[in-house]
Amino acid sequence: MIYTESIFVCLAAPLLIAAYLLKGETRRFIGFFLLGLLACLLAGYINSYFVAVVAENEHLPMTMAQAIVRITPICEEVMKALPVFLFVALTVPNREDIVAVAIAVGLGFVTFENCYLLVQHDSPGLLFALVRGFAAGVTHTICAAILGYGLAAVHGHRRLVMPIAFALLCASSTFHAIYNFLTASQGGIRMVGYVLPVIAAVGMIIWRRRPRSA
Repeated sequence: MIYTESIFVCLAAPLLIAAYLLKGETRRFIGFFLLGLLACLLAGYINSYFVAVVAENEHLPMTMAQAIVRITPICEEVMKALPVFLFVALTVPNREDIVAVAIAVGLGFVTFENCYLLVQHDSPGLLFALVRGFAAGVTHTICAAILGYGLAAVHGHRRLVMPIAFALLCASSTFHAIYNFLTASQGGIRMVGYVLPVIAAVGMIIWRRRPRSA
């Protein structure tokens, strides 16, 4: 068994027990967190396949660096969105439930990704962990929040769900692609990429805490 499956089992096993023991919203959050772990595992397989196709096919006008910007964000955001879409389609949730489910999936996804990369890098150091947590980790959380808040905004308007869902996937994938592009660059541009998710998170927190009109 390779590292990815081993990490998945170690993370998922205690959460499965906890989900069985708990009830209500806590169980649902843990359940979708688990689906986020699974989404990351599957996204890794799918993304690796497409990147390998690009690397092996000399006729494709795309380098490996371009594949990380053009393919990886779409693959990962679609996989994160699928559990949320199923939740909205198969249940009758309220707005807060949609946001909570989307963020739970995003947190599960980035938890698995960060654990895998920490294991893959031998003694990565605190700086690497800080970058993974406050840059890549926050990026996935922001993308999940974009999806959750967007779907919550059109809750109850069934005709708008499909076009808005597509638009939200485009928005989250674009934000993710911008982050990948900036952090794959050199010099000061890379630092901009690391800071961008934190700025976006602060902006979203301010927006979330704004006074609501009566």
